[in-house]
Amino acid sequence: MRKLKRYVRSNTTLAEVIIFLIGAVLILIGKGFSSNIIIGIGTSIMASSIIVFMTDVMIGSDENETVKHWGLEEVHQTRGEMNRNCDLYLRNAKQISVIAFGLKSLRDTQQKQVERLLRNGGSIRIITMRPECANLKEREKDELLPEEGISLSIVQLIDWAKKLNSRKYKGKIEIRYHERQPLDFLFMMDNRLFTGPYEYGKDSQQSLSFEYNNTGKAYEYYRNYFNTLWSDNDFCVNALQENKE
Repeated sequence: MRKLKRYVRSNTTLAEVIIFLIGAVLILIGKGFSSNIIIGIGTSIMASSIIVFMTDVMIGSDENETVKHWGLEEVHQTRGEMNRNCDLYLRNAKQISVIAFGLKSLRDTQQKQVERLLRNGGSIRIITMRPECANLKEREKDELLPEEGISLSIVQLIDWAKKLNSRKYKGKIEIRYHERQPLDFLFMMDNRLFTGPYEYGKDSQQSLSFEYNNTGKAYEYYRNYFNTLWSDNDFCVNALQENKE
């Protein structure tokens, strides 16, 4: 049902044509049964579809065009709510690029999907913060978390990645550290994009999040943004190389 709603929303002209045709069919049925009631219903439906179509043509919808241009699909009140949609697209993902902290939800609930991706030759690139850096400690205070509340999760992320990489799948996990101010959350797959801020005084799972398709300008923008950060050695460094035993 969710996919049907999205399809109709992005193809309003097609929906209007279908409604017009339904009206025409009802008129023909009404004539066949000599029913003025059915003919009247069909005529009303056709008239309504024509009015809606002409309104779209004459007035247009700048808001819809903006949404379509940027590829915005949904706004999620919390990141926890966003995760449900993210998990659906993860099933078919082949590449993942992430800006986040410890990715506890991914590690705890999507282990099988991650291993499937790696087994099939997919890759996961993660930009996170160096666990011991001062800016991360400030973020822990902002989220009202105990000391090392986030840094410990990042250490666990490193251990998790090393363990999966040791299994010698076709694909691998790469992680890079940075020490700057926390960046916005980003979770980009080849088929979907999710972004959102880290808000003051809120756990990251309670923050507003945005969902985009992979055909709009937002996906292109954030893909270029991530690739620029990833390749900038002055901004981030190879975390797994640093953590080799």
